[in-house]
This record gives sequence, structure tokens and C-alpha cells, in this order.
Amino acid sequence: MTVRRRFLLTPSFARLIRRERGGLRHIEGFFPEQRDRSSWVRLEEDRGWLALKTVGQGGEAEDQTDIPIAHAHALLDVCAGEVDYTRTALPIGEGHALIDEILRPRVLHLVTVEFASEAEARGFCPLEWFGPEVTADPRYTNQAIALRGLDKAPEIPLSDAALNSLIDTLEGHLPTQARLAVNRPKAKQVPVTRAKAQISGEAVKVNLDEIEKAMRREMEKTLQKGKPE
Repeated sequence: MTVRRRFLLTPSFARLIRRERGGLRHIEGFFPEQRDRSSWVRLEEDRGWLALKTVGQGGEAEDQTDIPIAHAHALLDVCAGEVDYTRTALPIGEGHALIDEILRPRVLHLVTVEFASEAEARGFCPLEWFGPEVTADPRYTNQAIALRGLDKAPEIPLSDAALNSLIDTLEGHLPTQARLAVNRPKAKQVPVTRAKAQISGEAVKVNLDEIEKAMRREMEKTLQKGKPE
């Protein structure tokens, strides 16, 4: 059983991660809700899945199966609601944090971490660049966002400590606890946008020092706007 914890994420951090690591476009379409089960179709570039989650005495069980792309598009046409997002898998030790930039039905940024058990999930200490946790808030599931929408999400304040924590993650420097607790995702993420720029035919890696300087300037502007005149 996969256990997930979900957190809000400040938009500028999500953009920084996608710029460095790329991302994969997803569309999930959900069928009308039922009391003890939910079903949806997911489209990822040239692959399609049909998923079913049931709730019983033994807890939740989730199954999915590959379907042809044409079938996925046909099912999306009859779904009750959709979520369109770009996902980036950011390595955390032996696992990944899944960064979702939701584009429709409203702009929202989330980070999800998957675990193999409840004990591992409880033992995980969120990294400092994560925003407020929304795991227990049913409004922040993809199904709820697709079928019922979402009011404006709270603003997440930027901080120097959070930025340094994100830079450490991008460079592969993590607390020991985070390395041990995170579960490896089942599906491999294949980026469709690139984290490298093409200059004179040569790939040039994004300079994290320059990104950090730009982020600090953005934080200073945010702080200046918040000061009373």
C-alpha cells in the first residue's frame, strides 16, 4: 500500500524546480463520485491509464491498467472533471518528491511524497522548503479539485532558510532522516521540458548560484511590498 503526504508549495519554488529538472505533462479526468469507490483516467504524453480506487474493511486499494491513447482521449471527453498539471520528480535520497504545477481548473502548486507504510509516513520530517501540509484536507486531492474546484489557496511566505533548503535538495544534500524515510515512486518520470539550455549546440547546465540570486531578489521585493508605508 502506498501512503502519501501532500504539502502546498510556493509558485516560485515550483518554477525553480521545473527549470532545473524539467517535467512531464499529465491530464487526469475523474468520473462522478461514488460512496466506496472512485475511478479516473490519466494521460501522460503517449501513455494512458485507467485507475480504480476502492475502500473496504481492509482500507484503500488502488489498481490501474494501461489503455490505448485513443481510449484515454475518449474517456476524458466523458469525465465529470479534469486536472491538468505538470509533474517533476525531484530526487530525495533513494526516493522522490513529486512537484505538481496544476494549470487547470485553477493554478495551484503541490508537493507529494510517497511511502511504503504508515510508520514511514509518520516518521518523515518535511523539508524546510515544503509549505503547509494538506494531507488531511480533502479539498486538495486531485479528484476534489477536478470535481468541486477550490477556493483561493493561502499564500506561502518565502524565507531564506526555505530557499537554502531547496538549493541543498537540488544539489543532493539532504538530512539523513529524509534519505531513509522516502519511498521510491513506482513509475519513472520522463521530462518533456529540459533543464539545460542550448547555446552554440552545447548543453549548458542551469547555474544554481544565479537562480539563488534571482530568488533572493524576488524575496526582497515581496518583503518590501508587505511593509507599511
